Formats: sequence, structure tokens, C-alpha cells
Amino acid sequence: MTKGRKLYYGRISTTDGQSIASQVEDAKNHGVSEKDTFIDEGVSGYHVAPLDRPQWAKVEHDLRHGGVLVVRWLDRISRRYDELHATMRRLMDMGVRVECTLNGMVFDGCATDAIQKASRDAVLAFMAAQGEADYLNRAEMQRRGIAIAKAEGKYTGRQRAHDYAAIKAWRAEQGASISKTAEHFGVGTATVKRACAE
Repeated sequence: MTKGRKLYYGRISTTDGQSIASQVEDAKNHGVSEKDTFIDEGVSGYHVAPLDRPQWAKVEHDLRHGGVLVVRWLDRISRRYDELHATMRRLMDMGVRVECTLNGMVFDGCATDAIQKASRDAVLAFMAAQGEADYLNRAEMQRRGIAIAKAEGKYTGRQRAHDYAAIKAWRAEQGASISKTAEHFGVGTATVKRACAE
């Protein structure tokens, strides 16, 4: 039986197409309160190590004595094989149970049977390797697509997911704080800061 807190961790890069609101909703749907939901916004799962992200560092600290970590999928933790493997190894050693909402997969740090642990670790290694391979393949296909579009004069650059001008204008009109503005638009504070910096 896993003891300790039940936390949710989300991560949104600039290209994920997910929102903080969708991940907060995912956490709520899986019995995690908003105060136990931690989301890093605008952070690459490939280029930024878990412990270099402010929200992840809090999660790992809070789970140091065990507990349950809910994530949409393992790629929220990391898209790099070595980092995901090392991070999950730390979680398993702390007795953390990691639950994935995308497909119901569970990685239990409290497993004691040797076969269960070996099966868990084998699946984890495969998923970590697949996650990195998928990321690198998508990045390569994107580079090729951009190169072709540029050669044909059709490349206009990546479109923003949010209207920075509207965010900046609303905040100025309301005299609202960054956090209040983020709440109003359903975005993270990092998005508001970027919008206001322009």
C-alpha cells in the first residue's frame, strides 16, 4: 500500500498543443486537488532536465517519503531516455507509485516481488526509449517540412497559440496582476510575462 500525498504533474512546452486548463482538469478527474497539481509551462521535455524545472523540483521534494504521482504520460516527466530512466529510478527507490492517465499504466515503487519489479523496469525502459525516439522523429520531420516550405516560399513561421496583444491590452485595462491575467485567459504566468514583454 502506497502512503503519502497524491500529486499531479503536468508540463507544457510551446509545441504540445495542450493547455494548463486541460491538465488541471485531468488532475481533477483523477482525484487530485488544485493545490496538489504542479505544472511547468513553456518547458521542453527534451531540452530541460526534470530537476531544472521549478514545479518538478517541488513534486520530487514532496514525494521523497513516497506517495502517488499522477501524470498524463511519462513524456511529461522527460522525453530523454537517460533522464526519464534516472528520474523514474529515483521515484521507484522512494516508493512512489506513478499512474498514467492516458492509458492507465502504473509503475509501482512499492513492488516487492522480483518478477513484478523486473516487468515494471522492462516496460519502463521500453517506454523511455520509445518516447525519445518519437520526439527525435517528429523533430526531424518538422525540420524537413520547414525546409521544403522555405524552399517553396510558403513558410510563415509557427503561429502563436495565444493572442499576446489581447493579453497585454486586457492586463493594462484592468490593472490586473500577472496571475489574475493568467487565470482570466486560462494560460500560465509565463505566457502572460512573454505577452507583456513585447
